[in-house]
Amino acid sequence: MVAVTNQNNKQTGFPVKLVFKAGLFAGLLDISCAFIYSYIKRGTSPTTVLKFIAEKVFGKDVFTNDMLLSITGLLIHFTIAMFWAFVFFMFYRNLKLMRSNTIVTGIMYGLFVWVMMNVILLPAWDNKVYEFNGAASIISAVILIIAIGLPLSYIANKNYKSDKAL
Repeated sequence: MVAVTNQNNKQTGFPVKLVFKAGLFAGLLDISCAFIYSYIKRGTSPTTVLKFIAEKVFGKDVFTNDMLLSITGLLIHFTIAMFWAFVFFMFYRNLKLMRSNTIVTGIMYGLFVWVMMNVILLPAWDNKVYEFNGAASIISAVILIIAIGLPLSYIANKNYKSDKAL
């Protein structure tokens, strides 16, 4: 359902444009953090990071063109960011508790995304069991809090000041 306004200028339906913009913004923050962290930690280029994302999904030998591989990685990354933005707004609309504190909501959602991606989804994708790696796990959790959780929480709070808007 697409967001529409009623006679009182209250938004009804699902805010598709808002979710799209929020997903783009969070995805941009997240990929920027990934580029910076990867460069600091390993000296890798943004292209290498994007190729890694695409290879994680399609395997190493699917593409022979590095540019196509990088673009595919970027599209996959933003698709995932859009998914997490969509999930956030679904939760936000249905759980009044999320509207009580923007910062706590952002931190908790960033941790939720971290657990889902790093403990459940990526290990399942690789047919592995998650192994906690102290510093790396903490850094990646903080990145998801800063790049995904807090921005989405702030955007939702800014756009839905009252329970009646939902």
